[in-house]
Amino acid sequence: MSTTQVVPATPGIFARASSGLVRTVSTTDTVYYGLNAITIAYVTFTMFLWPAYPGASYEWSTLLVTIGAIGVGIVYALLAGVYPRSGGEYVFLSRIVRPELGFVISFIQAFWYTFYFGINGAFFSIYGLSPLFSVLGLQLHNQGLTSVGTWFASGWGIFVGGALVILLVASMVYFGMHAYFRFQRWGTMVALGSVAVTFIVLILGGTGVLDFQSAFNSVAGGGAYAAVTKGVVAPGFSMGQTLNFMVWPAFSILFSVNMVSFSGEIKNVRRGPLMGIVGAMVLCGAIFILFMVLARFAMGNSFLIGSTGSHWPLASTSLAYVNATASILAGNWFLTIIINLWVILIIPYALGSNVIYASRALLAWAIDGVAPTALSNVSARRHSPFVAIALLFVFALVWLSIYAFTSVVAILSGLLTFSVAFCVTSLTGLFFPWVKREVFERSPAAIRVLGLPLISIAAVVGVVFTGFLLYRCIVDQTFGANTTTSIEISGGALVAALVWFYVARFIRQRQGVAVDKRFREIPVE
Repeated sequence: MSTTQVVPATPGIFARASSGLVRTVSTTDTVYYGLNAITIAYVTFTMFLWPAYPGASYEWSTLLVTIGAIGVGIVYALLAGVYPRSGGEYVFLSRIVRPELGFVISFIQAFWYTFYFGINGAFFSIYGLSPLFSVLGLQLHNQGLTSVGTWFASGWGIFVGGALVILLVASMVYFGMHAYFRFQRWGTMVALGSVAVTFIVLILGGTGVLDFQSAFNSVAGGGAYAAVTKGVVAPGFSMGQTLNFMVWPAFSILFSVNMVSFSGEIKNVRRGPLMGIVGAMVLCGAIFILFMVLARFAMGNSFLIGSTGSHWPLASTSLAYVNATASILAGNWFLTIIINLWVILIIPYALGSNVIYASRALLAWAIDGVAPTALSNVSARRHSPFVAIALLFVFALVWLSIYAFTSVVAILSGLLTFSVAFCVTSLTGLFFPWVKREVFERSPAAIRVLGLPLISIAAVVGVVFTGFLLYRCIVDQTFGANTTTSIEISGGALVAALVWFYVARFIRQRQGVAVDKRFREIPVE
């Protein structure tokens, strides 16, 4: 395996003249990436968990999250234009504020993105394969298919299905960004077509062309719909619960910002991140809201609330997810396959966003000298950090097994740490025009609105929003939003990051490597 390790002709700050990565990602690709990083497939469990916050408006909560996320997104996109290198927050936080801060934020981010590289594999089985096979089994009166659906929601089904998709995605990322984004482009287009079909089915249900009550009774038994909705009274609107529920749509809509992890591979870094991050947030926020509005229209508000209660007549909970209920409404096995494609195709690319972020972070650390040099090895043919990807693949399988067979971690375990990172980055954007005035004035981020830097205006929104999320992540334990153990793991990761940085810097200094000088320069291209 050949690697890109080009040494400059004359000694410089960095031991190599190139990172080995190449700019192959188009602006259109960034939009597709943003859609997948946000992972609209998460609407399956966000809608399912919404009744646990009585009085919360799913639509208003999602809208507020979208507005707050746009503030964070603008900060990230503009900082990516100032420091157009791969490595995520690590690059610009270490250069604007302090190397220690940049490394700690990057470390805890990479730690949890590795976690979600594994956990999204579990989601693939739970929210994609299980509902698909379960509904097909009911529609085709095939107990074997129903059993397969049930198995994919069990420990071993979660692990096997997740492991296969983790292997697939790791292989795709290894083959390079050009190939990865080509597959992503087609996969996303098909997934969006599947979303459109789902919306059409829900509209037909709401207008009476299709009847959800009779369709549900046909698979769950006579009177099943009435049993689910019996005694259900929709609570009045609560602003407090609407704000509390924000952690769930935030868990999706915020994450197009991790596009900055591969800024050094985007062709037009001035335009690509801004369109990919903010554009994806706006589009996905609208899709989330439409899913809830149309589901209410087709199935009834009482059913959406009652489907999480004790009167649910079907053995599998996966049949209560919106992709499953929309499939039941369609009443056709072929449409069931089409409807479930948006979950099955989107989640693998969510894994892709996780491993891309973490692998580029490891690469950036190694180039700066605060991680083993082997992690900076880049395939000369594929232009991918193959050592980092292989390592992350192993860790992802470990996390997948923990999630599949224990209750140590939960769905939102990493959101606490992510909220810290997003808040710190927003604070950095707030003060950046003043602490790095010359850099700011010469950069693409030098945009003003009414005389004030746009990045600072957006940062104020981002700080307030992520600060509130940070609080909610600590106190909210609804439906496994978090666990005490996962909060402790986050604290342990932070301590480990500090120890790692200072030990690594000490070792490099003993080896004669001027690590501190590297943080005064932008990393190699």
